[in-house]
Amino acid sequence: MKRFINSLGIGLMLAFAMLLSRPVDAQPGVGVSINFQTFYDELSPYGEWIDYPEYGYTWRPRVGNDFRPYATNGSWAYTADNDWMWNSGYDWGWAPFHYGRWFQDPYYGWLWVPGYEWSPAWVSWRGGGDYYGWAPIRPGINISIGFGGYNPPYDYWTFAPCRYMTSIHIGRYYYPYRNNVTIFNRTTIINNYNYGSRGGNYRGGRNSYYTNGPRRGDVERYTGRINAVTVRNSDRPGRATVSRNAVSVYRPAVSRNDNRSTYAPRDVQRYDRNSVASRGTDRSGRNIDVRSNSRDNDSRDYRVNSSPRREDAIRTDRSNEDRGVANRQESSRRFGNDADRNSQRNEQTMQRNNEMRERQQQMQRSQENRSSIDRSAEMRQRNEAVQQQRSAEMRQRNEGMQQERSEAMRQQREARVQQEQSRMESQQRSVQQPQRQYESRSREMQVQRQESAPRMERQAPSRSFESRSSAPSRSMGGGEGRGSRGGGESRGRGR
Repeated sequence: MKRFINSLGIGLMLAFAMLLSRPVDAQPGVGVSINFQTFYDELSPYGEWIDYPEYGYTWRPRVGNDFRPYATNGSWAYTADNDWMWNSGYDWGWAPFHYGRWFQDPYYGWLWVPGYEWSPAWVSWRGGGDYYGWAPIRPGINISIGFGGYNPPYDYWTFAPCRYMTSIHIGRYYYPYRNNVTIFNRTTIINNYNYGSRGGNYRGGRNSYYTNGPRRGDVERYTGRINAVTVRNSDRPGRATVSRNAVSVYRPAVSRNDNRSTYAPRDVQRYDRNSVASRGTDRSGRNIDVRSNSRDNDSRDYRVNSSPRREDAIRTDRSNEDRGVANRQESSRRFGNDADRNSQRNEQTMQRNNEMRERQQQMQRSQENRSSIDRSAEMRQRNEAVQQQRSAEMRQRNEGMQQERSEAMRQQREARVQQEQSRMESQQRSVQQPQRQYESRSREMQVQRQESAPRMERQAPSRSFESRSSAPSRSMGGGEGRGSRGGGESRGRGR
């Protein structure tokens, strides 16, 4: 007995260990699929189902007033299939961000409509400059027909810098939503979408169009190298499990064979904008009052807190018809003209919705006109700046050329002055040279005259003495001998 208990304990431990060792990304069994009832049941604890007039059962998450799909509590991951996948941090994010579409109601806020096909993200993309943007695709938009011309409203878009595209904290870097119009006009639509199927349960295993988003090479210019992750199947609903190289998410195929009318949420609200206007919220944005269509309302036409439609579908057509007649009679008896009032309210709601749409369109047109005016003003400013720059460059060039010309003319004048001075100097030298020669000759002649002058003076007295001595000798006879002597002596002296 003891051995049996020990062996049983060991077996339980091994089974428990094998259970823990099962990979999270185990593929669901072949043929396993879900239906819309799974969406209704799994998402009911996290929000409210509303019977919307246009789309049927829609779901509103119980989150804060600042919630935006594909923006709040999540990040982008680039997959090995060349897709940008939204990894939500919500426990219910496996369904609303990969199946169906989102739209914004003016009274209820963001609402989700279930869908059949799985996709990494049902969004439209824009890019340009330092901006990447994405916006939820509304219900009824067929990607295969005219998707390139579809532009979600301005308030649907979320823009972030390109360098933070792969950041897990991308929510910290979003541009303010009040700048969406300006950024929208600076970006262009990214028409990067393909057609095909990846096999298995991926996108329901059917061929369909899907958006890829910006190309990997374009994003890597801002973020650096991107490590692609593999998308694997998780075996249970819940938050996506992110590892280094893989993302595990619950993505079963949604069955299309069942009649959609046989499924319904267990608790549904009637679409009533008046009740939304009177509904209060706490700090987290959650509703704190009782629903407008609570149990106090006995109308059976309102599908609130009643049995699911699955049980009603089991009944025969006759019982359904009889019950419908009884319900109509009872509702007409109890509420009288409520149907007319509801129809009037619906008409008023439709009119107000149309008016709001027209106002939004007018606002968009006015914003487009303003943006065009701003662009034209920017172009004029740019042209004026370019013209001013060109004129300044031309003035600088002209001033430089004038300075060069003036400098060249000054140099030419200086060269001419120097040439004239050298010519004058040469002329002066040519004139001064004969004068110097003449002066030198005159000096030589003066020197010669000065040298010859004493000789003449020396010869002049002897001649006079002889004449004087010769005169008496002629008169006197006895004196000739003396005179001759004397004359001889004087000649001898003179010599």
